[in-house]
Amino acid sequence: MSLSDLAHFNTAARHRLAVSLLGLLLAAAGILLLALLYGDVVLPWRGGIRAPLAFAFLGASLLLAAAGFLSVALVLEGRCAMLRQPPMPAEDTPPPAGDRGASRWRAARRLVARRPSLRLPQDWLAGWPQVLVAFLLALSALILVLSASRNAARPPLDAGLQQLLGGLLILSAFPLLVIERVYANTMSEALPDAPQLERLLRLPLTAFLLFGVASVLRSLGFAWPVFIEGAMAVFIGLVALEMLLRAAAMLFVPFAPMATRRSVADSSLAALLRLTPPTLASVAQGVRRQFGIDLSRSWALAFVRQALFPITACMVVVAWATTGFTALGLNERAVYERLGEPVAVLGPGLHVHLPWPLGIMRRVELGTVHEIPVVFAAAGDQASSGRGAATDQTLPDAAAEDQPPPSADRLWDASHPSEAGYLIASETQGKQSFQIVNIDLRIVYRTGESEAAARAAAYAVAEPEALIRAQAGELLVRYFARYTLLDVLGQSRETFSNAFRAELQQGLDKLSTGLEVIAVIVEAIHPPPGAANAYHYVQAAEILSRSEVSLRRADATRRLKSAQQTAMEDRNQALAGAAEAVGQARASSVLFQGDRTAYERDGRAFLLERWLDRLGASLAKSSFIAVDHRLRGVDAPTIDLRSFGPAAASDVPATPDRASQPYNANNEDDPD
Repeated sequence: MSLSDLAHFNTAARHRLAVSLLGLLLAAAGILLLALLYGDVVLPWRGGIRAPLAFAFLGASLLLAAAGFLSVALVLEGRCAMLRQPPMPAEDTPPPAGDRGASRWRAARRLVARRPSLRLPQDWLAGWPQVLVAFLLALSALILVLSASRNAARPPLDAGLQQLLGGLLILSAFPLLVIERVYANTMSEALPDAPQLERLLRLPLTAFLLFGVASVLRSLGFAWPVFIEGAMAVFIGLVALEMLLRAAAMLFVPFAPMATRRSVADSSLAALLRLTPPTLASVAQGVRRQFGIDLSRSWALAFVRQALFPITACMVVVAWATTGFTALGLNERAVYERLGEPVAVLGPGLHVHLPWPLGIMRRVELGTVHEIPVVFAAAGDQASSGRGAATDQTLPDAAAEDQPPPSADRLWDASHPSEAGYLIASETQGKQSFQIVNIDLRIVYRTGESEAAARAAAYAVAEPEALIRAQAGELLVRYFARYTLLDVLGQSRETFSNAFRAELQQGLDKLSTGLEVIAVIVEAIHPPPGAANAYHYVQAAEILSRSEVSLRRADATRRLKSAQQTAMEDRNQALAGAAEAVGQARASSVLFQGDRTAYERDGRAFLLERWLDRLGASLAKSSFIAVDHRLRGVDAPTIDLRSFGPAAASDVPATPDRASQPYNANNEDDPD
């Protein structure tokens, strides 16, 4: 059967353009979302808003869908090219023996006929190019998911913007739904890659719907939709990783023939995004289609199916029985309730008891020390503020250049979250008045070590920190009502701490809380921050005087160093000029000595060479007229007003001895 008889080869040209355009549109939409996010684009609406971090995950899902469409488009192009491929030329019959000329001619013809096979094959686009496209887009999507997960969350939008964004995302899912339904209803005989495109389209469709619904729910005040967004982001990353592994596996798997070749961009995880759960029959059919294994004939699977219920029931019973084993740590103990009645207090170690709900272990701390500040906040964040301040003490060591934690701030020129303000009596100009005093008080407590304290902590106290804070606040109000500001500031902190701890412990014992106050730490007792302004002014004046002295010293030092630098530069320039003049003089001396030596050896040649050198240098930049006594009027190329006659004998100068006469530059009879 030829390729033209296959239905998906004949319909490849019809689906190629649509698949290519959809792939490019999906890729462009994904890149647009990423550009809005990472390009730091501010939308001019309501004073300017920035794209949310969810655009990164939506863009990654669109890139994965585009990888499937573009890879399928390359496969369709390969199928169309295979249909356009001309038939191979038939081999020539072997020549008869002895006909060497005809054999060489036919060999040359076969070489020319086979020459087009040296080019790329017709189906090369359906090979490594489609694998490379899927690999690059899947890798880009995976990098985007990882980078977006590590980046800090952007400031949340207001409720109106979140509802608008959710509505736009849900509306944007409608075109994806239409395209997904189109390829879901496409026959696999006409387009065998349609199921792959349907599965990959479910990913952005689900992502747009979930992120849109989560945005609407978050605008209504719900906090749990953030888990939906996180789960969808993880799923998109897993699909990208699966597609990446599929593309990388082609390095070790040969390509299928063109009649059965499919796009490498596919995802089994994306196939799980469906309204109905997958059945065993569909799973068996998928395994048989992918790997050629018929699970219905496996005796092992049949045995597992029959033994599934008893094994599951046995596992449930064993799991229920394991609730009768409890391991307590070194800093834990538990009140054991048997049939609803507390019978014992068990210490650290492994304990065997009745399973739940017949036996219940209520855990209680053993020896764990807590430190809380006495600070009052709103009812909604009272516990959180106390725990946050107490947690600051257990933060890991920070680097030298890091921002210090708020618990390390002990200055009294500003209010701190760990301080509480109280009214205190005072006297101003002989009249009674009130002032405000700030106190930073911390209480260190733990649960008592006795069994009675453990029972009381397990049943009598629900929030020990709130109880201790309320008791301490009541005691502080009573204390500041009895003393004035001077008495409070002049009193010994150790005496105050011991008395305060004793009163607080007495109050907790009356309530049968089982809590033990170990220490009361007074960090600071001072007036309000406004009293620090006068002291700051004094400090500022002293600092200003010292800074002025330092600035004047620095100015003098700067001028001294500048003068030294200028003197050193002048000295260096003088030394450099002297060295340069000495060097030039030495060079001139060497040249003069050379000229003198040349003149002593052959003065005429030396003078002639120098004359010609100067003459050539002069004539190169000027025009000249040559006048020579050997020119005759008949042969002269110029008009000369001189009269030429025969030279008299007396006019011919005597030839001097060349050896004894120096060279004359006007001597024209010299052949040299």
